[in-house]
Amino acid sequence: MNFNQRLRHHLFGLMCAALVLAFPTRGVTPEHSTTAKDCSTRTEWMDSSAAGSDSRGPAYKWNLGENGLPLLGLAQESLQPGFDRLLTYPADQFEFPIFRSLVFDGEQNRYVMPASSGNSSSEISIEFTRTGATNTYTTAEGVALIDKGSMKTIQTADGTKFLFVQYPDGEFRCATIRQKTGTLNLLYAANGLTLRGAVDSNGRSLTFNYGKEGIRSLTQTWMSNLEGFTKTWSIGDDADPGSPVRFAHAVRPKKFLPANAVVHEYTAEMIASDKLLAQIFGGPNAVAGGNGFEPSGLAASYPFYRGDVIGDDGRLRNGHLSHAIHLYGTPDGRGDSPLYIPAGFTSHSSEPSRTDAAMIFYYPRLGNLTDVTLAVFHVADFQIVPEGNRVRIGKIGGPGGSSALYKHSHIEFYRGNTGLPSAAARASLRIDPITVF
Repeated sequence: MNFNQRLRHHLFGLMCAALVLAFPTRGVTPEHSTTAKDCSTRTEWMDSSAAGSDSRGPAYKWNLGENGLPLLGLAQESLQPGFDRLLTYPADQFEFPIFRSLVFDGEQNRYVMPASSGNSSSEISIEFTRTGATNTYTTAEGVALIDKGSMKTIQTADGTKFLFVQYPDGEFRCATIRQKTGTLNLLYAANGLTLRGAVDSNGRSLTFNYGKEGIRSLTQTWMSNLEGFTKTWSIGDDADPGSPVRFAHAVRPKKFLPANAVVHEYTAEMIASDKLLAQIFGGPNAVAGGNGFEPSGLAASYPFYRGDVIGDDGRLRNGHLSHAIHLYGTPDGRGDSPLYIPAGFTSHSSEPSRTDAAMIFYYPRLGNLTDVTLAVFHVADFQIVPEGNRVRIGKIGGPGGSSALYKHSHIEFYRGNTGLPSAAARASLRIDPITVF
């Protein structure tokens, strides 16, 4: 797909949105002054200047001012299918469709961000052209894009910053929107293909619940007067307009997830991926963490999130579990397990390294990829024993980590026939394990 085809694909949804949605204005002054306790009878948290709900579709308003109300104000209890294509976020003189990606035009050496005009419902494309030999791209209106490799930062004239992160499919999707009034983090599935929701700097969350035909409902949580509330809006014909606001009983999470985490939700897709990785590399009771989350049984030893985060300077910070698999013998991290690798390697190191007991295997083809080096750290009782389509190379090599009882092996993938790269070179060569199998 060439650039023009990709751009038309990105803008198609915006064209549809322009026909059916009157876009919101910025700021929130609720027409109905209400507290969270009143929400069971009143849900129209709309500004009197905002577009009202009519037959064309639901009006909405980002709630940037009233912390005691949901993050997104909706005029209707029932939302229409395709609501996600209509949802934009206000910044400066344009509206950014949060489900869209930043596009690079290699032919013209420019970036293009699909958007909507803040003064009308017409679709536009914001074009960023390179400034000299620097990594800065600008528009005629003074909007700037800073190219930081796998991360792009866009800053508007009013100070709003959009942080775009590159996901495994190569697309740049918005991960964070920063304004003077607060921060909005957009949360994706591990592969980046699905926007799961958003959380703001006040802890209010917005979750998109998916079904076979796309988003089936939208759930919001918020706090008011030290009480927690949750409400779900159904989408389509199955909507239940009488669903009340329910008290959200606090559930202590098993792992602390910071607001600047790139991925917050351990989804069904991530669970299935980790189960597959455990079946490939471990014994019958083994568990794997290859999607940024460790097994819940290790919560006491590792209560903090160890995946990717966005630093205060806007840079992506890779966590200890980024682009690696941690393999455990049991969910509590204390069990033993035989250690396997897929068959098909054409060369390997002769013995585990003295540092980290690492073994290196080269594959002309491994899973979905070609020309891959597999590095397995913490290998105990090394051996080469073929067992069908797997090769047993020993057992997981603990101890390690915060407890002498904790055992694991650390598995990484590198592009090319690299041998064991230096620690400094590994970051640029690593392959995300979820893209391999």
